[in-house]
Amino acid sequence: MKQKTRSFAALALLVLLLCGCQGKPLPEGMDEETLLKNGREVTILLAGGDYGAVLERMREDVAADVTAEDIQALVLKQTDGAGTYKQIDSFMATGQSSDGESYGVAVFYCNYSKKNVMFRLAFDVNYELIGMEVKKP
Repeated sequence: MKQKTRSFAALALLVLLLCGCQGKPLPEGMDEETLLKNGREVTILLAGGDYGAVLERMREDVAADVTAEDIQALVLKQTDGAGTYKQIDSFMATGQSSDGESYGVAVFYCNYSKKNVMFRLAFDVNYELIGMEVKKP
């Protein structure tokens, strides 16, 4: 039970990393096209339920406190009632920073059969996943 609480706390920290930050240019050396490509791949993995593959895309220090089951619980909770995934409707990229680390964020607005869902995915400058937010806007 203690591990489960710690995992949820780590995942919540990942979500908080993405909240309340003002958009900026991408960090030095990050390419928007590459960021969006990586974000699109992770969005499709999340929408398709391949949570283990998403975990493998996470940076090692972030993945240490998160399980595939934690990712699954987050996605299923946030997409509950949205229906089935259809397609990515629109997307954008922005830079952000938190605690001295600059990173890129890929945002994808996806059409589901009943409601739309937004995926915000944070990547470090090496394009390793370091945070995510999933919600119905």
